Amino acid sequence: MSETNSSVAMKRSASAGSSAVSIDTIESLTELDELERVYQQLCEEEKQVDSELEALVSQRGNIETKMLALQRMGPNLQLIEGDASQLSGMITFTCSLAENVSSKVRQLDLAKNRLYQAIQRADDILDLKFCTDGVQTALRNEDYEQAAAHVHRYLSLDQRAWWYYSSGLHFPKI
Repeated sequence: MSETNSSVAMKRSASAGSSAVSIDTIESLTELDELERVYQQLCEEEKQVDSELEALVSQRGNIETKMLALQRMGPNLQLIEGDASQLSGMITFTCSLAENVSSKVRQLDLAKNRLYQAIQRADDILDLKFCTDGVQTALRNEDYEQAAAHVHRYLSLDQRAWWYYSSGLHFPKI
């Protein structure tokens, strides 16, 4: 058996799913030993293909059962898709409502803070008025200690209240 014929005998075919030995290789064989070896190789390939085919055929029932189950699931999947779409719409709507509520809460919080500031300013202005009236009354009565106490209280008040009182504003603008 020549070295070239041996390598030619083992040459694989280029087409997928074909035998490991091409027709051209078989036709080029001239020695009985080479023919028998290629024949044995082809017999082994045939056995392997038969066993693979039997394995695939034995799975047919299982595959058909799975296909039937998938076909039965089709309508359920359509229902699930519809439910999921409806749920998505509800979530989007809920998100929009939550954003609106959050915006309203922020507005209310801002209004509450402004109201507290206005109340604080009004209290400060009333305190300033009380202090100035107290100083005037104490000076008229020549009670200098009481006048000093009112001045001390006056100086301890918030600077904003001084500005509002001195500018003639009786209630701060918000």
